[in-house]
Amino acid sequence: MQFRLDQLSKNILRDFFVLVGAAETEVEVPAGDAQRIDVWHVPDPELLRAHPEIEPGLLRSMAAEAGMVAVFSAAPDTAEFHDCLRKRYQWHHTLELRAERRLDLPSAWLVSAGRPDGVLRDFGFVQDAAGPEGLYAAPAPGWRIRTVVIAELPRVRGTVLLRLLGSPRVRRAALRDLAALPEEAWERRVALPWLVRLSFEVPEELLPGLPSEERDFIMETREWYEQWNARRMQEAKEAEERAQLRGHELGLQRGHELGQLQMAARLCAIRLGRPLTEAETTALAERLERLHEGRVGEVVLSFSADALAGWLADPNAM
Repeated sequence: MQFRLDQLSKNILRDFFVLVGAAETEVEVPAGDAQRIDVWHVPDPELLRAHPEIEPGLLRSMAAEAGMVAVFSAAPDTAEFHDCLRKRYQWHHTLELRAERRLDLPSAWLVSAGRPDGVLRDFGFVQDAAGPEGLYAAPAPGWRIRTVVIAELPRVRGTVLLRLLGSPRVRRAALRDLAALPEEAWERRVALPWLVRLSFEVPEELLPGLPSEERDFIMETREWYEQWNARRMQEAKEAEERAQLRGHELGLQRGHELGQLQMAARLCAIRLGRPLTEAETTALAERLERLHEGRVGEVVLSFSADALAGWLADPNAM
């Protein structure tokens, strides 16, 4: 189950970064041993400008420059912190070899469900004055490292995607906040497919053995999706019924209009002593639409045959 939750976190982050640039997960770092970066992303300034709905805040800051993201379901220790640094330096070296020139050191973001007290203390991380509660920066800007403690993030819209990567309790609160967003919210487009996939790919026989908070998260996700799907189906059904009713009303209206035209054409033919030409029938239909039935009936009944023929031939006739 933890593997599925880890994949959920990486996929949600990747799909967010894809909105504003290029991103991929499980990026292999060339080295003597197998090393992989959870998420690597490179921003596209044009795409960033094209998505003003992504408001200034933590996520937009993360997406503003090329960087790696390491996601931890528990608080990382010192050894894991050093692993992240080693992967970043090795990846930076690889990028420079490919580019055949010096490059800026990519930023590194540690996104942790729990609070890594030892790392924050031993490496001098401090609360980032420019960010929300739960964002910590290295003591010198040249390190280009920040740590996000998900459990400490404020419960606001700008953090909802990150909070979906937190502990079971934090995830459930984030799920409810996500469900409360408007149907067209970009956060729902990013997260919903992966949440639904997670909730339905866990076999039923495994659910009883899961920790209660994880099981509740899966069941709540399923319930939300089923309610959302039922609502969408009901809206589609109602839209179809409205379309059918409108079609019926239009049919009745067109039938009434056709009946008016046929009746007026017969009266004109009697007055003229001959059938109407195609042009006269078209003109009569236009008069019925523009002048309405009362005025047409008055003309047909009161005009002489010659006057009626002239009235039908005059495009500006009243």
